[in-house]
Amino acid sequence: MGLTTALYIASSGLTSNSEAISVSGNNIANVNTTAFKRSRVTFETQVSTMLSPGSAPSAELGGTNPSQVNLGTRVGAVSRDLSDGALQPTGRNTDLAIEGNGFFVLKGNGRTQYTRDGSFQLDRDFNLVSSSGRLVQGYGVDEDF
Repeated sequence: MGLTTALYIASSGLTSNSEAISVSGNNIANVNTTAFKRSRVTFETQVSTMLSPGSAPSAELGGTNPSQVNLGTRVGAVSRDLSDGALQPTGRNTDLAIEGNGFFVLKGNGRTQYTRDGSFQLDRDFNLVSSSGRLVQGYGVDEDF
């Protein structure tokens, strides 16, 4: 392995870990934000080189595995963790929580928005709205409830 390769591997590792630290910092900074869901970084191999190929099994041997060396890493994905958080009573009948991977659907200003923030209130027409005044969407109740 040459010096240039060693420097590239180190550089790619520092860059990837810098992104991981940034995501962790964002998680910490928003820990008390209503409905915030933490993110997680996954890494993947950027470049790999084959040192020796694998072989198929024979009547006497079970075969051999290939030998590879990874030469750098990169961020594979930054994914949200939508697992349920701890429910906390607020004392307001209009505040809601959502379980699973769902979202509340809000409509206002000609746009549809999705949120996990269940801090709602009633407007002057008794519509359930978000703190920004967007209408909470849902299904109407029929005679079978």
